[in-house]
Amino acid sequence: MSRGEVRKEDAATLEKNLRIISTRIRREGRKVLRDFPITPAQFDVLQTLFFQGEKRMSDISRNLGITKSTTTGLVKRLIDAGFIERRRSERDRRSFIIDISSSGKSLIKKVIDRRVEYLRSVMTEISTEQVISLEQIVSLLLEVMDSKKTAE
Repeated sequence: MSRGEVRKEDAATLEKNLRIISTRIRREGRKVLRDFPITPAQFDVLQTLFFQGEKRMSDISRNLGITKSTTTGLVKRLIDAGFIERRRSERDRRSFIIDISSSGKSLIKKVIDRRVEYLRSVMTEISTEQVISLEQIVSLLLEVMDSKKTAE
Protein backbone atom coordinates (compact mmCIF):
# COMPACT_ATOMS: atom_id res chain seq x y z
CA MET A 1 0.00 0.00 0.00
CA SER A 2 1.21 3.49 -0.78
CA ARG A 3 0.93 6.53 1.47
CA GLY A 4 -2.63 7.71 1.94
CA GLU A 5 -4.36 4.39 1.27
CA VAL A 6 -6.00 3.12 4.43
CA ARG A 7 -8.62 0.42 4.54
CA LYS A 8 -11.81 1.24 6.42
CA GLU A 9 -11.35 -1.89 8.55
CA ASP A 10 -7.89 -0.72 9.64
CA ALA A 11 -9.19 2.74 10.56
CA ALA A 12 -12.08 1.14 12.47
CA THR A 13 -9.71 -1.13 14.41
CA LEU A 14 -7.40 1.79 15.23
CA GLU A 15 -10.33 3.95 16.38
CA LYS A 16 -11.59 1.14 18.63
CA ASN A 17 -8.14 0.54 20.14
CA LEU A 18 -7.49 4.24 20.73
CA ARG A 19 -10.93 4.61 22.35
CA ILE A 20 -10.26 1.67 24.69
CA ILE A 21 -6.80 3.00 25.58
CA SER A 22 -8.20 6.49 26.23
CA THR A 23 -10.96 5.11 28.44
CA ARG A 24 -8.54 3.01 30.48
CA ILE A 25 -6.13 5.93 31.00
CA ARG A 26 -9.00 8.24 31.95
CA ARG A 27 -10.45 5.65 34.34
CA GLU A 28 -7.08 5.17 36.03
CA GLY A 29 -6.62 8.91 36.48
CA ARG A 30 -10.07 9.34 37.94
CA LYS A 31 -9.20 6.98 40.78
CA VAL A 32 -7.53 10.03 42.32
CA LEU A 33 -10.97 11.65 42.58
CA ARG A 34 -12.01 9.10 45.21
CA ASP A 35 -9.97 11.12 47.71
CA PHE A 36 -11.73 14.40 46.86
CA PRO A 37 -15.32 15.67 47.09
CA ILE A 38 -15.73 15.93 43.32
CA THR A 39 -17.84 14.15 40.73
CA PRO A 40 -16.71 13.17 37.23
CA ALA A 41 -18.94 15.94 35.77
CA GLN A 42 -17.31 18.51 38.04
CA PHE A 43 -13.93 17.18 37.00
CA ASP A 44 -14.86 17.79 33.36
CA VAL A 45 -15.42 21.47 34.21
CA LEU A 46 -12.03 21.58 35.97
CA GLN A 47 -10.28 20.02 32.98
CA THR A 48 -11.88 22.53 30.62
CA LEU A 49 -10.58 25.42 32.70
CA PHE A 50 -7.15 23.85 33.22
CA PHE A 51 -6.50 23.12 29.55
CA GLN A 52 -8.41 25.98 27.89
CA GLY A 53 -8.17 28.78 30.43
CA GLU A 54 -10.80 30.94 32.05
CA LYS A 55 -14.30 30.86 30.60
CA ARG A 56 -17.71 32.42 30.93
CA MET A 57 -20.49 30.13 32.17
CA SER A 58 -22.06 29.95 28.70
CA ASP A 59 -18.69 28.91 27.20
CA ILE A 60 -18.38 26.07 29.71
CA SER A 61 -21.93 24.91 28.93
CA ARG A 62 -21.29 24.99 25.19
CA ASN A 63 -17.88 23.31 25.51
CA LEU A 64 -19.23 20.41 27.57
CA GLY A 65 -22.58 20.17 25.79
CA ILE A 66 -24.60 20.62 28.99
CA THR A 67 -27.37 23.01 29.96
CA LYS A 68 -26.64 26.31 31.63
CA SER A 69 -28.56 25.25 34.73
CA THR A 70 -26.44 22.09 35.04
CA THR A 71 -23.30 24.17 34.58
CA THR A 72 -24.43 26.58 37.30
CA GLY A 73 -24.82 23.72 39.79
CA LEU A 74 -21.46 22.17 38.93
CA VAL A 75 -19.66 25.51 39.14
CA LYS A 76 -21.30 26.45 42.45
CA ARG A 77 -20.17 23.20 44.07
CA LEU A 78 -16.65 23.63 42.69
CA ILE A 79 -16.49 27.19 44.06
CA ASP A 80 -17.73 25.97 47.44
CA ALA A 81 -15.03 23.27 47.44
CA GLY A 82 -12.35 25.83 46.52
CA PHE A 83 -11.41 24.27 43.17
CA ILE A 84 -12.48 27.23 41.03
CA GLU A 85 -12.97 30.97 41.43
CA ARG A 86 -15.57 33.35 40.04
CA ARG A 87 -15.10 37.03 39.31
CA ARG A 88 -16.91 39.73 37.38
CA SER A 89 -15.82 40.21 33.80
CA GLU A 90 -13.88 43.41 33.25
CA ARG A 91 -15.32 43.71 29.71
CA ASP A 92 -18.95 43.04 30.64
CA ARG A 93 -19.77 43.75 34.29
CA ARG A 94 -23.00 41.75 33.95
CA SER A 95 -21.19 38.45 33.36
CA PHE A 96 -18.78 36.36 35.40
CA ILE A 97 -15.49 34.72 34.52
CA ILE A 98 -14.78 31.28 35.92
CA ASP A 99 -11.17 30.21 36.47
CA ILE A 100 -9.41 27.29 38.11
CA SER A 101 -7.85 27.89 41.52
CA SER A 102 -4.46 26.65 42.71
CA SER A 103 -6.13 23.71 44.52
CA GLY A 104 -7.99 22.86 41.30
CA LYS A 105 -4.73 22.92 39.36
CA SER A 106 -3.14 20.71 41.99
CA LEU A 107 -5.96 18.16 41.64
CA ILE A 108 -5.64 18.08 37.85
CA LYS A 109 -1.87 17.58 38.15
CA LYS A 110 -2.41 14.65 40.54
CA VAL A 111 -4.77 13.03 38.04
CA ILE A 112 -2.32 13.56 35.18
CA ASP A 113 0.53 12.14 37.31
CA ARG A 114 -1.58 9.06 38.01
CA ARG A 115 -2.34 8.64 34.30
CA VAL A 116 1.32 9.02 33.36
CA GLU A 117 2.41 6.53 36.00
CA TYR A 118 -0.19 4.03 34.81
CA LEU A 119 0.93 4.42 31.20
CA ARG A 120 4.57 4.12 32.24
CA SER A 121 3.86 0.90 34.14
CA VAL A 122 2.12 -0.59 31.12
CA MET A 123 4.87 0.47 28.72
CA THR A 124 7.52 -1.40 30.72
CA GLU A 125 6.24 -4.46 28.86
CA ILE A 126 7.23 -2.86 25.52
CA SER A 127 10.76 -2.37 24.22
CA THR A 128 12.28 1.12 24.36
CA GLU A 129 12.44 1.22 20.56
CA GLN A 130 8.75 0.36 20.29
CA VAL A 131 7.82 3.02 22.86
CA ILE A 132 9.78 5.63 20.88
CA SER A 133 8.19 4.48 17.64
CA LEU A 134 4.71 4.56 19.19
CA GLU A 135 5.26 8.09 20.50
CA GLN A 136 6.46 9.24 17.07
CA ILE A 137 3.50 7.69 15.26
CA VAL A 138 0.96 9.09 17.72
CA SER A 139 2.60 12.53 17.46
CA LEU A 140 2.43 12.33 13.66
CA LEU A 141 -1.23 11.32 13.78
CA LEU A 142 -1.97 14.29 16.03
CA GLU A 143 -0.06 16.65 13.71
CA VAL A 144 -2.08 15.47 10.71
CA MET A 145 -5.32 15.86 12.68
CA ASP A 146 -4.32 19.39 13.71
CA SER A 147 -3.46 20.34 10.11
CA LYS A 148 -6.83 19.06 8.91
CA LYS A 149 -8.61 20.98 11.69
CA THR A 150 -6.99 24.28 10.65
CA ALA A 151 -7.70 23.58 6.97
CA GLU A 152 -11.45 23.23 7.58
